[in-house]
Amino acid sequence: MNSIFFRAAACLLTLSMCDNAAAQSDATIYGVMDAAVLRANDTSGNSCTYMRSGNQLASRIGFKGVEELGGGTQVLYVLEAGVNLDTGAAPQSGSIFNRQSYIALSDRRLGTLVVGRQYPTYYQFVGLLVRAGAPTGSTDAHPGDIDGLDAASRFSNSVGYTTPEWRGVQFGFVAGSGEQGRDQANGDAFSAAARYHTGPWNFALGYQLLTNGPDRISWDPSVSGSLSRSALNDGYLSAETVRSIAAASRLSAGKLSLSGAVSNVQYKPDTASRFTDIASFNTVGATVTWQTSTAWLLGASVSCTRENIANGIKVPANYRQLSLEQIYVLSRRANFYLAQARQIARGSTLGANGQPVAAVAVVGDSQLATPSSTGRQNVFMAGLRYNF
Repeated sequence: MNSIFFRAAACLLTLSMCDNAAAQSDATIYGVMDAAVLRANDTSGNSCTYMRSGNQLASRIGFKGVEELGGGTQVLYVLEAGVNLDTGAAPQSGSIFNRQSYIALSDRRLGTLVVGRQYPTYYQFVGLLVRAGAPTGSTDAHPGDIDGLDAASRFSNSVGYTTPEWRGVQFGFVAGSGEQGRDQANGDAFSAAARYHTGPWNFALGYQLLTNGPDRISWDPSVSGSLSRSALNDGYLSAETVRSIAAASRLSAGKLSLSGAVSNVQYKPDTASRFTDIASFNTVGATVTWQTSTAWLLGASVSCTRENIANGIKVPANYRQLSLEQIYVLSRRANFYLAQARQIARGSTLGANGQPVAAVAVVGDSQLATPSSTGRQNVFMAGLRYNF
């Protein structure tokens, strides 16, 4: 069945590109291939060596195009499919263009309107500012990517708008619909953010609200907004809503770049949830990168995530993480990289059954599905990345 979908998609894209060429538009095929051999000291109780796809950047193939309408107005489109480079499989079964699929109308005076599946402005403004110039990838994401600043969230069935930039200031929002009956849990999502840059400084502030659906055994897969799932938030995925607020700043000074971020994520329950009190996670993180006088680019980051006291937990979980990476630039498109990360988790959180459990380590978002069985986890990897 998937092969039929891919053949049909290829035919549609070919026809679309032919039409675009006749209309003097521009169409591009692009992508990322990223794979590494990874060694973790503890994945669910055992040390493990395996190949992992998408460590610096998620592996993908995409199609994008633009047609000039005149007067500073353009029509844009993006169709982007993720791929697990180690197996060739799609990250999400039954979905081809699972990363992005949208059409947009952009005007240099009026701004940009986007319709389809897209990143929320919370990530576009704040997350990309944190990631910009930071080479440490999936092992550098905040523990469990609890605040969604490493591309965890995308909105389906959504409409977004971004203003033109005015004196370094820009605003944007994205609203997604769960397309369900109007009740207390309808699967809607909303995100709004602002950013400002002046000289070497960049600042961003973002807000995001995800609403769960009626099927709350876990986070309802039919809702508009997605989020990371890990041992950090297993006990709170039956929440009615998940609200995130984050701020970030970055300073670029020659070959040196410094960035920092703070975030607060709240899981709000209702009568259908498996927990009773609002669960809150606060995170602070900082990253430094240095382009040496050679082909080596070096990066380091530290972060700390702390859960609040609630839901019968006396000593709330806290997670401390150190991430390092060394990148050797082979060409404008290719690089070789090494990465090391260590996380220490202490205290308690809620397990998937709603009962208190000891917190376990989950390095970045590289180990979401393979957490440690203890409060410590070390990860080492060596990989290659190519952009086309």
